[in-house]
Amino acid sequence: MADADILAEDGRQVLRSPEDWWTIVLGSGFRSVVDQMGSDTAERVRTANLAWIGSQDVTSLETNVIYATARKPKSSAQAG
Repeated sequence: MADADILAEDGRQVLRSPEDWWTIVLGSGFRSVVDQMGSDTAERVRTANLAWIGSQDVTSLETNVIYATARKPKSSAQAG
């Protein structure tokens, strides 16, 4: 069995403005989704989301993560 460690970390990212949300999106794993949308669709998504975030007075995002690391057990050929 592999030796594994799992660590959950709570986080929160403060938004100084709705535009901070888009910056976070572009710096995350969601960037590839945005890139696949094409520029016109991405701009419509950005505009709609920034308007919603502003109208709902969203000031932070939950950014919880789970980190996992594992070590593969040595095979019998490596053990000797």
